[in-house]
Amino acid sequence: MKKNQTLIFAWQSCFLAVLLLSCKPTLTLDFPNQTEATALKAAMIGQLTGSSSDTILKIDYETQEENGGFALVNPTNAPAADAASIAAPGRQSNYAIAHKVVLGDPGYFSNESYRSESDAINMPEALFYPGDKRRYEFSVKLVDWELWNPANTPYGDNIFQLKVSGGDPVPIRFLTKRHAIVARYGAKGQATIVPDFRPHINKWMDFRIDVLWGDKGDGWMKVYTRLPGQTDYTLQFENLNATTFTGVQLDRGQKGYIKWGVYREAGKDAAGNVITSDNILTRIAQHDDIRIIRLP
Repeated sequence: MKKNQTLIFAWQSCFLAVLLLSCKPTLTLDFPNQTEATALKAAMIGQLTGSSSDTILKIDYETQEENGGFALVNPTNAPAADAASIAAPGRQSNYAIAHKVVLGDPGYFSNESYRSESDAINMPEALFYPGDKRRYEFSVKLVDWELWNPANTPYGDNIFQLKVSGGDPVPIRFLTKRHAIVARYGAKGQATIVPDFRPHINKWMDFRIDVLWGDKGDGWMKVYTRLPGQTDYTLQFENLNATTFTGVQLDRGQKGYIKWGVYREAGKDAAGNVITSDNILTRIAQHDDIRIIRLP
């Protein structure tokens, strides 16, 4: 009797399993606007299956390569052997990249300025155009940063840029000025991001920029910092209802791209010698955790 009951139960279980499988609901995605159907369906399916990622670019330099392991990332155009190098440790890892610039030394001169910067201009997925919504994150350490002399007028030392090709105004760039880190945006805008970086020399500082790229006053930009000892990002500046994509040459293939490193704003004296406001010749900055994230 028990054997017959066992067989009956097994057949019932099998029948129930077949019935459940045949009745399993089918996911359908219907959209009235068929011109957007393909991309939207793919995005929704990716979210449902967990197979897609919003991270466009992440560089942590754990490969110990100056391009972060990405063939299309350019470490620097400066010819000096130490213009770009791998440094240790990183932000919360083993390695980072260090950029060095020495004023007056041709080994640190590139793209018509004394600079050593990495860029992703040749990586199509890392570029930005009007209508894109992005988050950019990076960490920076100002290495043995000599202090500005208050007796002099400061030139800036750029440490991060979101640029457009073609020479139009830079959408936003971060630079040291006096004892602060400021953000310059567009043609004339400027906001202080870190009022005094002196306590943070040789320490990692984290930055975040959320931006809707707009070229007709329909964009916005928000800048956050997370300084040593802080656990959360703090909003420092926002520019709303703005033209954040400052380029006007889209019909000629213009594109927006990311750069990080050291770019010295230097002047010249009457004899044509390169000078800075404080006569500091060498700057070194380390960068790590470079990220581009697609925002919804």
